[in-house]
Amino acid sequence: MTDAAAPLVSAIVVSFKGADIVAECLDSLFAQSYGALEVILVDNSADARLVDAIRSRYGERLRVIANNRNEGFARGCNQGIQAARGDWIFLLNDDAVADGQVIAELMQFAATRPEVGMLACRVVSYEFPHFVDSAGLLFYPDGVCRSRGWEEKDLGQYDSPATVLAPNGCAGAYRGAMLKETGLFDEAYFAYLEDLDLGMRGQFCGWTCWYVPTARVRHRGSFTTGPHSRQKAYLVERNRIWNAVKFLPRFLLCVSPLFTLNRYLLQFYAAVTHQGLAGKFARDYSFAQGALTIGLAYLAALWRLPSVVRERRRIHRVARLTKRERYELISRFKLDAIELALK
Repeated sequence: MTDAAAPLVSAIVVSFKGADIVAECLDSLFAQSYGALEVILVDNSADARLVDAIRSRYGERLRVIANNRNEGFARGCNQGIQAARGDWIFLLNDDAVADGQVIAELMQFAATRPEVGMLACRVVSYEFPHFVDSAGLLFYPDGVCRSRGWEEKDLGQYDSPATVLAPNGCAGAYRGAMLKETGLFDEAYFAYLEDLDLGMRGQFCGWTCWYVPTARVRHRGSFTTGPHSRQKAYLVERNRIWNAVKFLPRFLLCVSPLFTLNRYLLQFYAAVTHQGLAGKFARDYSFAQGALTIGLAYLAALWRLPSVVRERRRIHRVARLTKRERYELISRFKLDAIELALK
């Protein structure tokens, strides 16, 4: 791909309380071998001194959008996308570091594939890079998701390109033409599962997502909220209900409470046997705190339910995938409940 033919890529980093890590993230973007690149930082920290220091470090190379409060990951991404000039949007978490060839590898892969709307990176653990963090997303039939390959030792099982459901929001690329059709992130999600929501909308509109194993990113993971905080549990549970209402075919939506009950039972087992994230959550919080968190998430999800139902009708009305193809999509990328609860 010649420089003249290379599409402009807008790399967007959303940062919140990332003063100790965002410089390494931004440095990795400015070190990219791909030339047609602009870098945008959306800062949610409301820290003028931090913003001034960043501007002083990078100068005019970096475009900075400074918010006066934490607007959330979804809105922060949208602010960056709306300011971007690129044909492609590349999202990178502030707690992630991209290898120097990442964007070049993604653009080379997409160059001859006009049907591709999304690209997922090979994300590995920052501290233990021989362990996988994400090779694309998988979907559990009650609206929650988890990364393919999460916490697996990298033995080469993810060395080949593959179609996946969606990129992990930590590191992925989105074609601008797809975003014009699907719309941007749902800002009501604030954070978590918004990547699944956008990915599903793209899939329903006929855009595909590919995992590109040569596009390697190292990720610390849940740096802002922690891997098993009450805030994260609340947001995940609330947002997965919205995902279920938006995307599950009618029959699956009716039976999805059974999938949820199965997940709760397995997570309860994981909590009492100190396994998985549920075990870590139970170590730090009481059963009453957990139940209250889930209850508040349900109340918040129900509060917005009428608008979510309207969005469901719109998504299914404009979808290019047939009903059968939507079932096949969920089946092909289905996440196993035991893996979800115990891993």
